Amino acid sequence: MRKTALIVDDSKTARKVLQKMLEVHDLAVDNAESAEAALTYLSEHRPDIIFMDHDMPGMDGFEAVSAIKKNPATATIPIMMYTAQEGELYVGQSRALGAVGVLPKQVEPVELSKVLKSLRVIGEDAEHREHYLETEDKYTSGAYPVLEKFDHNLSALIQELFDQQRAILRRDLRDSHEMIAARVADEIRSPDQDDIRAEVPWLSRHALAVSRAAAAVLAVFAILFALLYWQSLQDGAEIRQQNSSLQLALEQQQAAGNQDAFQVRQQLEQYRQALDSTYVVALDALEWSANQSSIYGFDEVPLGDSRLTIISELSSQLMALDFRGLVRIESHVGNFCMALTASGRYVPAPRDLPVSQCDRIGFDSGEAYELGLRQSVTFANFVNQADERTGGRIRYEVFSLGSASPLLDYPGTTDGIPAAVWNDIAASNNRVYVSLYSDAFRNKLQ
Repeated sequence: MRKTALIVDDSKTARKVLQKMLEVHDLAVDNAESAEAALTYLSEHRPDIIFMDHDMPGMDGFEAVSAIKKNPATATIPIMMYTAQEGELYVGQSRALGAVGVLPKQVEPVELSKVLKSLRVIGEDAEHREHYLETEDKYTSGAYPVLEKFDHNLSALIQELFDQQRAILRRDLRDSHEMIAARVADEIRSPDQDDIRAEVPWLSRHALAVSRAAAAVLAVFAILFALLYWQSLQDGAEIRQQNSSLQLALEQQQAAGNQDAFQVRQQLEQYRQALDSTYVVALDALEWSANQSSIYGFDEVPLGDSRLTIISELSSQLMALDFRGLVRIESHVGNFCMALTASGRYVPAPRDLPVSQCDRIGFDSGEAYELGLRQSVTFANFVNQADERTGGRIRYEVFSLGSASPLLDYPGTTDGIPAAVWNDIAASNNRVYVSLYSDAFRNKLQ
């Protein structure tokens, strides 16, 4: 299955250049002349990667990236800024909003190839994953293969019962015919030789009487044979009638079995739907629970050991549910009103200090991005070893939005606002948010 790239750029020439380089890697390429056109496209399509220009008429690239990442249906699509903008500050701003990196307009094909491989858009890993998904979809519906196997076994069991009944019927018919043949043979078999030898002298003396007696005996045997033959015909007709009745009963039983199998499949489908609903509710509850302690302190490492305790417990619960998918850990940094200490450190300002007198409000985008990515060694090891620990079932994505997407809006002015009010809002925005994306449902479970 070919993968798709979306190029968003108001320059037709830039789109053409990048499109030719992408088509070399057997990618299908779609184009959008503006950010607004790209959002319309994404309402109906899901490309595997987006290349986003920065300077465009109307909505610029940063605004488009923010809108795409805020939409749960498109949040997991990797976005590369494709622009003439450069510098570490710009790269930090791009990543803070959700872009995975920045490509210059004069990108070399080799560099583009490395980017596509690192994002698994091309390469053996991506091909292997596609093959696995196609194989899995071929044999199962993808949600509950155990139920489907049960349905298959039930059908096999019913068929086996029908085969057994058919074999028993055939055996009974064969035994009936053999029994009738044995009865006829017993009735018409020849007299013993000893009896014949005993009658020989008598025959010589009374030949005429014997001839008449023999004729009478033959007549009796003929009548007896006729009666037995008629009886065998009657028995055969009766057996055929029984055979027809049994065949009809078997067909009725088979029809009832098919109806029972259909009802069983209906019940299994209802059960599967109930399990799906329960599965969604369970994941929703786990996500809610993981976000109950989302706020972290001003000087606290956002992805430290306390956060690891929550993520580790979440991982255990997901493994118990046989979850397969992505756990996205998203950090946010609050814009605190800060005062400079004598040692040169910034700390939250006294609560009664007017915000207009704060030495500093928040960090620049690059600093906020880096602060959001701070991790303890144990947390980093836990995420890096996820593939080995879960057998590839659970993947983790650690992402920093810096201060670009606050949960609560700050006051529009600093006049007359005490630091206490401002910093209470900043503390709420200083948070880590966990989202779950299940491979079985292909979208976020919320």
